[in-house]
Amino acid sequence: MTKINKKVYQKEYYDNEADANKHMSYVNVAAGVLALVIWVLYLTKIFTIPDHFFPMVCILFPACAILLFIPLFFVKTEMIRKPGYKYFILFSLMAVIIALNISVPKHSVLFWPFAILIANHYYNPTIGRVFYAVTLVAMFLCMYLGMFFGEFDENLFGGGVIKGDQIGTVETFGERKELLYNLMVNGNNRYVKVLIYYYFPRAAIVTLFFMVSNLLNKRTYKLLDAEIKAHDEQEKSKTELNIAKEIQLNTLPNEALSSEEVEIVGELKAAKEVGGDLYDYLDIDENHVAVLIGDVSGKGVPAAMFMMKTITSFRDFATKDKKPSEILKQINSSIFKGNKAGMFVTCFLLILDKRNGHMIYANAGHNPPIVGSNSHFRYLGANPGFLLGCFNNVNIIDEEIVLKEGESVTLYTDGITEARNNNGDFFGEERLIDVFNKRNYTCTIELHHTLKDEIATFVNEAPQSDDITFVTIKYRGDHYSYQEKFFNAKKENINELLDFISDFSNEYHFSEEFKNKMVIVGDELFSNIIKYGYDNMGGEIYVRQLYDLDTKEYILTIIDRAKEFNQLEVNNKGVGTDVKNQAIGGLGILIVKNIMDEYAYDHIYGKNILVLKKKL
Repeated sequence: MTKINKKVYQKEYYDNEADANKHMSYVNVAAGVLALVIWVLYLTKIFTIPDHFFPMVCILFPACAILLFIPLFFVKTEMIRKPGYKYFILFSLMAVIIALNISVPKHSVLFWPFAILIANHYYNPTIGRVFYAVTLVAMFLCMYLGMFFGEFDENLFGGGVIKGDQIGTVETFGERKELLYNLMVNGNNRYVKVLIYYYFPRAAIVTLFFMVSNLLNKRTYKLLDAEIKAHDEQEKSKTELNIAKEIQLNTLPNEALSSEEVEIVGELKAAKEVGGDLYDYLDIDENHVAVLIGDVSGKGVPAAMFMMKTITSFRDFATKDKKPSEILKQINSSIFKGNKAGMFVTCFLLILDKRNGHMIYANAGHNPPIVGSNSHFRYLGANPGFLLGCFNNVNIIDEEIVLKEGESVTLYTDGITEARNNNGDFFGEERLIDVFNKRNYTCTIELHHTLKDEIATFVNEAPQSDDITFVTIKYRGDHYSYQEKFFNAKKENINELLDFISDFSNEYHFSEEFKNKMVIVGDELFSNIIKYGYDNMGGEIYVRQLYDLDTKEYILTIIDRAKEFNQLEVNNKGVGTDVKNQAIGGLGILIVKNIMDEYAYDHIYGKNILVLKKKL
C-alpha cells in the first residue's frame, strides 16, 4: 500500500486527524463519567476493595476522570490539530482502562477490545499496530497486578482461603502473596494458569478484534489516500487553469486607453476559469485607433487558445492604411489554418479617426454595437457579415459613421443579452438599451459599473452560463484639455499631488475658490488611498485632469493598484450629524461629495478607478 506523503497532503491528512481527535475527546468524556461512577460505587462500598488499596482508589479515579475531561477544553482550539495530540487522548483513555482492570479485574476485561477499536478510528494502520502492542503488554501487567490489588477475583486464585471457621477472601497484599505461594506448593501455580487460561484467550480475542479493525482501517486508509490524491489532482488542475486564466487575461489590454480625443474601457468576465470572449484595442498610427471584440464558439481551454490566436492575428494585421474588412479577412485566413476542430469566432472591428470622429467598421457575425450619448443611445445598423474560422474566404464589407463629440460606441458579446435568471428569462437587447438610456452617466466607468449591477440584479443567484464582455470607446473630440501624471503613494508626496491640481487650475484661470476646493478634494482622496488603500506601504497613484472647454466641466480621475477600496461608500448621514459616529474617513468623503457634482467608482483591471466631475 502506498503511504500517504504527509508533506504533500499535510492539510488533508491533519484535517482528518483533527476530526478524529474531536470525536475521541467526546469518547474520553464518556469514559471520564464512567470513572467517576465507579469511584462513587467504591466510596459507597457497593464495589469492594482491600482496605490498603482504598486510599489509592480515592485518588486514582478522580485523577483519571480529570485527565479524560481535559481534551474537551481543546476541541475548538488549534491544539486539536497538533500531530502529537492524538497520543495524549489515546493514552489518557488507556490509563483509565488500566486503572479499571487493576481495581475491577472481573468486570473490566471487555474494555481491551474497545481500546483497539478506538485506536483504529484514526484510519492510520501504524497507530493501530502500536496501540495493539501496548494493549497486549498493558493487559498482561494489569492481570497480574489485579491479583494483588483491587477487587478480589476468585477465578484468579482458584477459590477462597480459610479464615478461622469461615471461607473468605484474602485482602491484603501479604495475604494474597501467601495464598499464591501455597497454591503453587500444592501444584496449583496460578501465575502459569492465569497466563495460559486467562491471558492467552483474551489476547487471542483482542488479536481478532485488531485484525478485523485493522483490515477496515487499511481499506479506509486507502480510500482516504485516494481521496486526497484525487483532491490534489483537482487542485493541480485548478492551479493550471488559474495560470491559463492569468495568461489569457494578460493577453487582453490591462489598461484603460485615454487621451485628449478618446477614452476606451473594456472588461471580460469568464463563465469558467478560462473563456472564449476577447477584446483588444491599439493605436495603429498617431491618428487612428482600432478596437476589436469577439466571441469564440465553445468554452474552456480550447476556446481560450482559439481566442489568443485571434488576438495575436489582430495585432499582426492591424496596421496603417488597412480597412477593417481587410484585417478581418486576414485574421480569418490565419485562424482557418489548422482549425481541425471546426471552431469559429464572431468579431466586430472598428477603426476611429481621433481627429474628426470618422469611424469605419466591419462585422463578422457579431452583435450590433450601441452608439450614442446620454439618453440618446441606439443600436448601430451593421451588415451581419460572416463568422471567421470556418471557410478560407469570407464576404465582409466596410461601413462608416461619424461620431459626434461626446458620443461613444459600446461593443459587447451575447453573454450580456443572453444572460438568464432563475426563471430562464434572457436579459435581452431591449433591457440592455434601456440601461444605457435610463439616465445620464458621468463617465464610461460609471456606465460599465451600472451595466454590471443591472445584469447581476437580473440574474440574481442563477449561474453565469456564458462569458460577459463589453468595451466602450468614447470620442471626446478636440474640446478637452488634458493632463496626467503618476505619483508615489507616500505622505511626503501629497504636496506634489496637490501642486499638480493647483497648477492645472492656474493654467486655465479657474477661480481661487474652485482651486481651493479641488485641493481639499485631492488631499482627502489621496490621503485615504495612502492610509487605507496601501496601508502606508507605498504604491502608485495615477491622476488625470480633463477640462471640457465647451461644457466648462472639470473631470478628475484617480486610479490606484491598492486593495479594492471604494471611498464613496461611507455612512452618508450629512455633515451636520454627529461627527463621532462617522465611518473612518467618512466626514472628509461627505465634504468631497458636497463639493463635486458627480462621482463614480469601479474596480477593474485590478485597480480602483474613481472619477469625479465638477461644473465651473
